[in-house]
Amino acid sequence: MVAVSSVVFVGLLALAPNWAIVDIPYPDSNGGAHHALPSTESQVTDALLEYAKGRSLALQKGDVTDLKVEGARATARLHVGARFERVHLEYHNQEWRVVRVE
Repeated sequence: MVAVSSVVFVGLLALAPNWAIVDIPYPDSNGGAHHALPSTESQVTDALLEYAKGRSLALQKGDVTDLKVEGARATARLHVGARFERVHLEYHNQEWRVVRVE
């Protein structure tokens, strides 16, 4: 009886390295809550709102239209008062920056 249980125990130990270890709590883990990064369109819109704030313009998210993102470049149409502006942005040093306004 002892020999059989010893063989089973040794067999289980031999298989142990092949078992998947799951749900190990790591010290830097936040309990499984994942925070999604904002979308690229949202980041560009936020950059445009910051740009407008710097120019003392009352701009809202609804004033940003025709937003197009192509890699590290983006364009958008802003409704500023009674006119429209076409704004060109580029992604540089992990932030979107306005590079040209038409």
